[in-house]
Amino acid sequence: MSLAPFHARLVGAMPGGKRTDRISERDLEVLEFIARFGVVPRTAVATWAGTARTVTSARERRLREAGLVKIMPGIGDSGLLVACTRAGLRACGRDDLRPPRLTISAVRHESVVARLAARLELDGDRLLSEREILARERAEGQRLLSAPLPGGRYHRADLVRMDESGTVAEAIEVELTPKGATRLDELLRAWRRAVVERRVAQVVYRCTSHTKPFVERAIERTRTAAAISIEEL
Repeated sequence: MSLAPFHARLVGAMPGGKRTDRISERDLEVLEFIARFGVVPRTAVATWAGTARTVTSARERRLREAGLVKIMPGIGDSGLLVACTRAGLRACGRDDLRPPRLTISAVRHESVVARLAARLELDGDRLLSEREILARERAEGQRLLSAPLPGGRYHRADLVRMDESGTVAEAIEVELTPKGATRLDELLRAWRRAVVERRVAQVVYRCTSHTKPFVERAIERTRTAAAISIEEL
């Protein structure tokens, strides 16, 4: 992606057209991470980019002044939240994604997922966010990566990890609060079916110490241990 036209428009809009206000290739890479995960805690952005507070704040300022992100107050313990604007989606080449909406009830879960994804990608994993899963399935016209539920319904994972060849290797579910036994059993059976149908190779539930026993008992009830494992969050 050539940034020359974008840089020219941006610098022309800035007071004095300072070079330090230009959006760099690295800025756009970080912007894409934000785009992929919707409403993202500033801490997750810093982790993914490997930057300390000063650099993180300076990049955030550049992106905000260019109209590519918006900053929102934190909710609970999320810390400040960053979201990509429609212009930001275009700037980082992610027109396949839709502008995110802030849903108060989902902020905690989405924040934890983004922080986990940042750590995993920092370690070299290749991931698809739930937003990317939805976009890919929309483009294909098929529910290729989702787990099939009864009644023609489907369930998307929080993350999908790809192997080196780009093949789907693992669906990752982040379990922060206990689900009812009936609902959890339904999801585990759906993921087992997804493994059998080779939609994903395996499924990992990332659990807190509070939710782990519930998932362990559900795996035992549904006899899905061959397809589903548990890791600490």
